[in-house]
Amino acid sequence: MVAPAGYGKTTLLAQWAERDGPAFAWVSVDEQDNDPKVLLAYVAAALDAIEPVGERVFGALASPASSVPGSVVPRLGAAFAAMTSPVVLVLDDVHLLHNCECRAALSVLAEHVPAGSRLVLAGRAEPPLRIARLRGEGKILEIGPGDLSLTVEEAASLLRAAEVVLGDDDVAELHRRTEGWPAGLYLAALYLREGGSLRGAAASFGGDDRFVSDYLESELLARISRQDRVFLTRAAVLEQMSGPLCEAVLGVDGSAATLARLARSNLLLVPLDRRSQCYRYHHLFRDMLLAELERLEPGMMPVLRRRAAGWCLANGQAEDAVEYSIAAGDVEAVARLVEQLWLPIDRQGRIAKLLRWLRWLDERGAVEKKPSARPAGRLRRRDGRPTG
Repeated sequence: MVAPAGYGKTTLLAQWAERDGPAFAWVSVDEQDNDPKVLLAYVAAALDAIEPVGERVFGALASPASSVPGSVVPRLGAAFAAMTSPVVLVLDDVHLLHNCECRAALSVLAEHVPAGSRLVLAGRAEPPLRIARLRGEGKILEIGPGDLSLTVEEAASLLRAAEVVLGDDDVAELHRRTEGWPAGLYLAALYLREGGSLRGAAASFGGDDRFVSDYLESELLARISRQDRVFLTRAAVLEQMSGPLCEAVLGVDGSAATLARLARSNLLLVPLDRRSQCYRYHHLFRDMLLAELERLEPGMMPVLRRRAAGWCLANGQAEDAVEYSIAAGDVEAVARLVEQLWLPIDRQGRIAKLLRWLRWLDERGAVEKKPSARPAGRLRRRDGRPTG
């Protein structure tokens, strides 16, 4: 089970454990468990509480001379495989395990799960298992953010339980903005209970709210390097992120590898393709990062957006270049691009987009200054009447 903070991984497992069924052996991992004998001693004790694992296991754990891969793991694995009572062995927060021997030991232990029993690894990053092989053999059930996200109905129930009652439209919009993220929805409830307006609640709540920013700071950003934080914050100007785009905009070599690494650590980055080449931020995470960028480097935002517009234009994404130029406030660039794009877009019947661009230009006096960027008089509605 792999998902970012706040998706209810532990809660789901606790609810499963409360149901009638197999016994649960539970190990909550922390940083001090990055010693293979310490970790495996906790695992052995949890299993022993269900069914005795034998003195040979504890003897190997206690012996200073015993080898973890050569003695401890084989004995513990054999004891686990020999258990006659169905058991669910849970290791929660397994992403905190960085020690190679610990990770290797869990991978071997996964090969000794007896019939009727389960090994559950829950955390924020991919567990230390041979995922591809287990997936190919049909021996693994993967649960991710999409499975743990709340539905609109569940979101409404959470809000009611927090004594926040909203209309259906506000619940739906709040669900869209939080993307069903349970922690985000609960933080929204706290915000509203602290005095946020219930009317138009979805529009007034975002990732720049103090409750959200404090949570993301403590649970996500405090755990990464300053270099990664700068990367994430500056990349927040991008609607979608890819390696080449980030390299052009941020000037950081190896951006594709950086994105893949950060996505694997579940920093609320959402992959947009099966090859993990393109990503976007969770809405609230992006809101928070943009607010931080505006606060710390306000002059960088238009610079980064102009670079993004230039890259899009050079890579056949002219409409995206318009949007980034608008975000950068670059009136001349927008006027020039609209002049080039209006005819093909008009022929495709996408008048609403053209009118939005033209209104933006008109509000800045650019249409009068550059009449050729004002095709509105030649645009026609579907009924054949001119739009203006």
